[in-house]
Amino acid sequence: RDPGTAHAGCESGRFAQLMPDSDHILEGTELNFDTLVLDNSRKGLVLVDFWAPWAGPSLRQQAVLKGLAAGYQGRFLLVTVNTDLEKGLAARFGVKSLPSFKLFRNGGVVEEIHGMQPEADYRAIIDKYLLPLGDKVRLAAGRAWQQGDHDRAVRVLAEGAMAEPDNLEIPAMLTKLLIRLERFDEARQMLVALPSEARDTTELATLRAHLDFIVAARAVEDESAVFARAAQSPTDLDAHFKTAALRLVNDDYEAALRALIVILRKDREFDGGAAKRGLLAIFDTLGGDHELVKRYRGELARLIH
Repeated sequence: RDPGTAHAGCESGRFAQLMPDSDHILEGTELNFDTLVLDNSRKGLVLVDFWAPWAGPSLRQQAVLKGLAAGYQGRFLLVTVNTDLEKGLAARFGVKSLPSFKLFRNGGVVEEIHGMQPEADYRAIIDKYLLPLGDKVRLAAGRAWQQGDHDRAVRVLAEGAMAEPDNLEIPAMLTKLLIRLERFDEARQMLVALPSEARDTTELATLRAHLDFIVAARAVEDESAVFARAAQSPTDLDAHFKTAALRLVNDDYEAALRALIVILRKDREFDGGAAKRGLLAIFDTLGGDHELVKRYRGELARLIH
């Protein structure tokens, strides 16, 4: 499986060898340790609690860890090892005092604590290794992109967007990568498919506006003809939008703003709100203190209210 999706499965608590009634807390033995701990640590976080029934502090540590396992709802696996019964495991991992806590990732120990600690200390160590799923998805996609595997980067993000539909950072990153790959139709389809409340957030609306401008500018074969159409007809809104896109290519922000205002005067909902989105995207690019923004923001307010 893809590394990004492997983590997703583990974060949901779907560990190998997990019994239906175990609730993410299992007993480790020499027979099952490699499967329960080492194999599962390659998919997610595994905590191992080395304890003994005669050691009071180890009983208190186990109570804390079991409480955390229940609270984290399967985002890590807790394996308890009774050192009285499993002396071989205690020797293998150098357990000489109790309680002993070891945290496993990718087949090895990455953190360990000897002696009872406050609950906040255990929580801090767990949180250090439990990145949110969205962060893992974006990191996995970033690594794939840097390695030149662009299709895999897109695939990881697409799967992550389905797994975390409320995490808008994932579709934002996916849109940017699709634009860089010049897969404009896919980028536009993905943004349009988002719920309206997500689509209209500042970052995604700005991305969609830039995408609209890119697509419009690339569709022009004869710039002079488009400019002529716009000059001759204030009702040719398509020509005015393409004019705005072409002006932006040449960093002529004022001409682009003028063209968008012409559209808004005729049809505030042109192409699903493309003119308004474009105007706001230019405002965002220039910054609130820019003279053009101050001038045209007032014009926009008069048109939409």
